[in-house]
Amino acid sequence: PFEESWFDVVCFCEVIEHLVNDPIQALMRVKKHLKKDGHLVLSTPNVARLENVSKMLAGANIYDPYSGYGAYGRHNREYNKHELSLLLDHMGFEIEEMFSADVHPDGRHSFPALTKVEELIKFRNQDLGQYIFVRARNTREANKKKPTWLYRSYPADELC
Repeated sequence: PFEESWFDVVCFCEVIEHLVNDPIQALMRVKKHLKKDGHLVLSTPNVARLENVSKMLAGANIYDPYSGYGAYGRHNREYNKHELSLLLDHMGFEIEEMFSADVHPDGRHSFPALTKVEELIKFRNQDLGQYIFVRARNTREANKKKPTWLYRSYPADELC
């Protein structure tokens, strides 16, 4: 419905983790409606959150259970800060601010071994929050090919 509109800011919050197969396509649609030098505000759960680290150390699975709402009722792909950085750069965005933060209580303290590990990974405290928050500026054209670190089983001429 916004074919002729150009926006200064687009919020893409708690969406990217629900996409079934093509975040590039979704971000291309966002860029289509975002002014040059306009801002993308994105938030998403952090796959590298401390709760997931503790689950993995305890041998528990970090993936969402299957949902009665199908593929859209769960997270299909979560990202870490590094991956979002690569993806947004690929899409022609310049990251102005990115951080992770906790926003609600979690289950990490139900894993007693984590107390010892937390001390060892203090240097990662900026990366291990529950959610990632990003403000990025639309500075250049997107690479229309799919990055090989995120896609597989596509024809070679569609990948970079």
